[in-house]
Amino acid sequence: MGLNTTNDMAQLTKYSKRASLSLIAAAVMAATVPTLGIAQELSQEKPMYVPPSEPNEFLDGRVQVNFLAMQNYQAIQAKDGAFRPEDETQSDGFGRLRVNLMFKFKITENITADIDIAEEPNDFGNNGDRDFSFHQDFAGVEFDMLGLTGYEKENASLILRVGNIGASPFQFKGFQDGADNQGNALIGNGINDYATAENGIQLSYTETFDSGILRSYNVAGHMTTSSFGEAFQEERGYNYRLQGTLEFEGGFKAGLNFFNANQGDQLVFENGLASLDGVTTTNYRFGDGENYNFSASASSERDTHVGALPGLNQSIMQLNLAYQPSDQTSVILMLGKATDDYTFADVDGNAVAGITYFGNEGVLDPTGTTFDSNQVIEADSSVEYWVVEAQQYIIPEKLYVAARYAESENTSDLIEQTDNDVTRLQVSAGYWINDRTLWKVEYVDQDEGVNSGGQIGAGFDGLTSEISVKF
Repeated sequence: MGLNTTNDMAQLTKYSKRASLSLIAAAVMAATVPTLGIAQELSQEKPMYVPPSEPNEFLDGRVQVNFLAMQNYQAIQAKDGAFRPEDETQSDGFGRLRVNLMFKFKITENITADIDIAEEPNDFGNNGDRDFSFHQDFAGVEFDMLGLTGYEKENASLILRVGNIGASPFQFKGFQDGADNQGNALIGNGINDYATAENGIQLSYTETFDSGILRSYNVAGHMTTSSFGEAFQEERGYNYRLQGTLEFEGGFKAGLNFFNANQGDQLVFENGLASLDGVTTTNYRFGDGENYNFSASASSERDTHVGALPGLNQSIMQLNLAYQPSDQTSVILMLGKATDDYTFADVDGNAVAGITYFGNEGVLDPTGTTFDSNQVIEADSSVEYWVVEAQQYIIPEKLYVAARYAESENTSDLIEQTDNDVTRLQVSAGYWINDRTLWKVEYVDQDEGVNSGGQIGAGFDGLTSEISVKF
């Protein structure tokens, strides 16, 4: 998870001091004793096979700890026509080691708290990628409302979470965040993953059934501020999410997600143009950081995603369908549309397809140099997208192959409706060296049309690999 707003960036230096030596010491002590599940981060959704790991517990199970580390290697280059030409000739090599320490504390029988302390350049790789510090990457407190109120119900739970809320419109697949990558069959997360963590509250009700066609359903909703730090400026709005999930006998699953934000009242227009300086946007306007890195931008950039929406009055509707008859086979289809009431613009108020564009002194010019838009106009922007993903174990619980194809069309009102697609193909294989160690290899090929809102320029392709451990 991470930071994606103007105000958030100012908080980075504060976060770099929040790693506690006492927590690190506790992790070392815990290694000699027994971890349960951690917070319900996106990365913890693992419908496919992931080997069980022995818990690391101490204080009679009231504290649980996980240690994760991941090293990656990439040989990726941008295609001709990149916004930043040096990305076309970058070298292959090893990335920075990602490390996570995950703690969960059992406060009472019905209250738990969690924190993920991460050395995570995808979120905090600023200052010339020289921020080598642990940060609070995800944390919160969860209340079992049925238990607290004395209304326990068999096979049902009602959980209130306060703190960091991790959310995305996708379901039924894994997500990787820093070193926590073993639930994701591939390496990248997606061109329209719209994943983030923000501060707020979430209420989630789940009920399961021992027999019948319907085996489980869940309804969840959250309200957050558009910040991983703190943002209290005038007219800052809220972000809302409503999600419903059905799981059926035989492995069929369906989910529907609605996201809505009202951040546009912060804007001050002059001659039809509004600056984004000091404006808090949705953290999910592009998506979370991916492990595809380019030499011309910091590791924390979100420039591998579609960058068409400013993230102000942003809405998303996404349908997810899955067939997962076992933890060895998965097929997922995702269909979505994201919209905003505003469109990125150049300094003269001309609409541009995405946040990054070619210009001359800030004015749109296809023969110019690269600019990042910091202003918007009032005009509807939108993208329509679909994704299909499949994973199959070739050797049960040992070796799998996976693939994902995604296509996103920029359907914004003021953007020319030609050459307006971003597509990405990912093909991957994963091998469990042992129950705690996963090696993944992936080929990725992304194409970006001139009017697509893609942020690299023309796309990129290449090979990437990761090896990760979880203790």
